[in-house]
Amino acid sequence: MKKYKKLLTIIIAATGIIITSLFFTERYLVKKVSYITNNHITISSIKIVPPFLLKLKKVHISYAQFPEIFLRALSIRHTFTGNAFAFSGPGSITIQEGQKDVKIKGSVSGNYKEGKLDIQKTYITIEDLGSFEVKGGLEQWGKEGVNLIINLNGTEIEEVKKIFNLNLPFRGRASGVLILDYSKNREKSIMQFDITVQELSTEEGNKFTAFVKGIHNIKERKIDIEDGKLLNGEGGQILFNGFIDKENFNLNFETQNMPLEDLLKLIPEDIRLKYNISVSGGSVSMKNFNIEKVKKKSV
Repeated sequence: MKKYKKLLTIIIAATGIIITSLFFTERYLVKKVSYITNNHITISSIKIVPPFLLKLKKVHISYAQFPEIFLRALSIRHTFTGNAFAFSGPGSITIQEGQKDVKIKGSVSGNYKEGKLDIQKTYITIEDLGSFEVKGGLEQWGKEGVNLIINLNGTEIEEVKKIFNLNLPFRGRASGVLILDYSKNREKSIMQFDITVQELSTEEGNKFTAFVKGIHNIKERKIDIEDGKLLNGEGGQILFNGFIDKENFNLNFETQNMPLEDLLKLIPEDIRLKYNISVSGGSVSMKNFNIEKVKKKSV
């Protein structure tokens, strides 16, 4: 009888030690995540479910250049593939003071102490906006460097305009690839894009299909269009390339049975007014047509 009492006492004591250890471990992890991410990621609570599962509640992800994400719950488990973890969870994303449902599912590996992360295929679905596939890497949890490849799968441009407060005079559905490359040490911040816009329509009701490829230098606020094409569905097309920045622009066109005005109407009104861009007329064909404005330097 004494043996059983002693064994029961040992089991109760061991259970108490384990529960206490888990409690303090969970509290430590909550504080540690907040500290190493400089409060960009905060967690209300963490529950450890042996042997390999973490359940997080009320996860806030907040970076200045991106919309705030709030995950009601997030499950993380070890995948036994290197130092990798799979995660998934429902939540919401804040867009212009409004909220939309978001679902995230993916995996991540790397050195969590140094904040060097390798984001493997991660799927994000945002209400009304569309679905995305994201992969890439972060340096010091994104503070020192970000390299992301984002695949768009029918993203609604109308919702993108709301997210980034863009004044674009058209709507449509975008598919293609965005590559974000940011490095604090190299003072580099660019986004490459190779996008197809289907069902592109203007306020006047005109409908087109557009293809555009280029680079947006975020720091210099300059967009280089390497290759662009606008089709009207009736055999007409406009080929274009060039650049536009905060002071100057240079755009080259080649039109085929399509008015140049159709393309220029897709340029935001504030930019058209700033550079005094105005073209009207019928359907003509032109080659090597160029519009350029260079701000004169004061002597």
